[in-house]
Amino acid sequence: MLADKLQGFFESYRRLLVVVIVLIFIQVFEIILLHFKYDLFTGGFLQPFAYQTTEERLSFFIISIWYDLSLITLLASLWFLGADKLNKYGLKIYYGFSVIVVFFAALWLLVKFKLLSYFNDTVNLQIIKNLAGGSIKEALLYTSNEITLFVGLLSIAIIVVFFIIKFLSKHSFIQRVSTNSVAHKTYKKLLIVTMLATPFLTWYLSHNAYLRYGLEKKISFRLISLSLDRLSDIDFDGFGSFAYPQDKAIFDATIYPGAVDIPGNGIDEDGFLGDAIVQPVEKDALAEIAPIMGKHIVLIVLESARAELLSKNLNNQQVAPVMKSIAKNGIAINYAYSHAGYTVPSIKAIFNRSLVEDNPKVTLVQFLQARGYQLSMISGQDESFGNVSIDTGMKRTGVDYFDARTAINDRVFPSKESGSLRLSEARIVEQFNTRINQVDFTKPQFFYINIQAGHFPYAYPTMPKRLVSELIPRSEISEKNKDRLSATYWNAMANADWAVGKILEPLIKRELLNKVTLVILGDHGESLFDDGFLGHGHALDDIQTKIPLIINDPTIVVKEPIGQIDVAELMLRSALGLKNQWLNDKKAVFQWVGSITQPCMIKINKLLKDQVSFNRLLGGRPDLRTGY
Repeated sequence: MLADKLQGFFESYRRLLVVVIVLIFIQVFEIILLHFKYDLFTGGFLQPFAYQTTEERLSFFIISIWYDLSLITLLASLWFLGADKLNKYGLKIYYGFSVIVVFFAALWLLVKFKLLSYFNDTVNLQIIKNLAGGSIKEALLYTSNEITLFVGLLSIAIIVVFFIIKFLSKHSFIQRVSTNSVAHKTYKKLLIVTMLATPFLTWYLSHNAYLRYGLEKKISFRLISLSLDRLSDIDFDGFGSFAYPQDKAIFDATIYPGAVDIPGNGIDEDGFLGDAIVQPVEKDALAEIAPIMGKHIVLIVLESARAELLSKNLNNQQVAPVMKSIAKNGIAINYAYSHAGYTVPSIKAIFNRSLVEDNPKVTLVQFLQARGYQLSMISGQDESFGNVSIDTGMKRTGVDYFDARTAINDRVFPSKESGSLRLSEARIVEQFNTRINQVDFTKPQFFYINIQAGHFPYAYPTMPKRLVSELIPRSEISEKNKDRLSATYWNAMANADWAVGKILEPLIKRELLNKVTLVILGDHGESLFDDGFLGHGHALDDIQTKIPLIINDPTIVVKEPIGQIDVAELMLRSALGLKNQWLNDKKAVFQWVGSITQPCMIKINKLLKDQVSFNRLLGGRPDLRTGY
């Protein structure tokens, strides 16, 4: 009798039971991870929101379960619909669904939380593309060891469960329950209810910053809210009515959050602070400079160079004695900044003197070629990534071009991906020595040299140990090993300093150093778990955006702060012997996280005591986790 009742119960509700079992697995593991990452239920240092009372926690749990239930029910309906159409029944159908959903959910959670152990929670798809040279694959390689271990353990678990299911499937009761075809009215009712109610709940939560803060970190809520947002994107501008921020003009594709606001047209395209004010058009100072002869120019860009480079000591040794000597005899600008905190826009800003694609200004390459300079580009990275070499004019006719793609057989890592290609400092010095013997110094020369020593993972197999006895392996990079990581990074910067010294040697030998304007700067900074995060391009703090800027001209006077778009004019005025004072009190450095067309965070860095920042992360609230 009892067996018949159990059989009837399992037959009627077996699909719903599968959904509940999968929900429990995902809910438990995700809640635990969310708590350890964000202190959601206890609160923590600079934690903007936390659910600490019984009522708050219960509300979050109920809504969290609802979204997991909605997503899993939808996936199950598609799975079972396919099974029904194929007349497939039995334990394997339920087992297959459970294993696949739990596997991919667990894999995504692993990748997500491993990445967030390096980076911060502002990370999105655009930012991941910018990391590790701009390749998503390269960013995911940070987690390769953990993913391999997880997949291995999960595979073993699946094999064990498979044999358990195979054993159980021989039992007559299990065979009857799992193979009988009956109506699943309760399951279908649940699917209909969730499909109807979830859009209304999502719309409400998109306007509730308190609940949205925790839910946006869940897989189910993010997938459902973004899917609904795309479905409601009637004007196809990338924004709908369900995710945050919402599109306030759903029938007008020119108005959406983060849109470029055209000044003076009476329309507030970005929905922020009204229509932009028409600003007076500034004259391009470089366009008005007469074609005169100037000094030779050497522009050196250091990958991931932190601002304290010149003052840093490790194991009682200076990290950058060569560059410190140059700064002592010239000038080191204390408050210089990268605009975006990652490589591609930084190099473009230096060469194009602008942050936008349609650049009205005379670019650095255009200016130099028009004034008779011979140009040599020597880069330790693949400058074709992000279309940098084309957009900056590095490959224009008459320019001598060499990068990591040119000498691909000399790369320091096996990968040939654009984001991974890099040359050693010794190879860059070798190429500079080759090129300097080829040029005619009776004509003005320009050298662009990119040194990749500071690129993640801050070492390669043959990198010299100038300041340390060992280099941290990539597989051991974690917050608990941040001291070893920091030592490896500064050893890398010591190698960059060595390369700068080797570049100066042939100039000194030829008695050309006093006829050269030398500029050294970083493309961006680098977090080394100082603030709990690793890398760059995902926060607007001094660690990730403040850079060293050194010029061997002690007469330069600069009103700080200064951005990378200003470097070319400073450098050229110095080389041409023109008045090079920079005393504009209204000067500001614009910075962003994400993409410039759709930033998730912006900052207007004006005077040191007057820094203004905005973001779209927490309903207009400052992002207390990063301080901006």
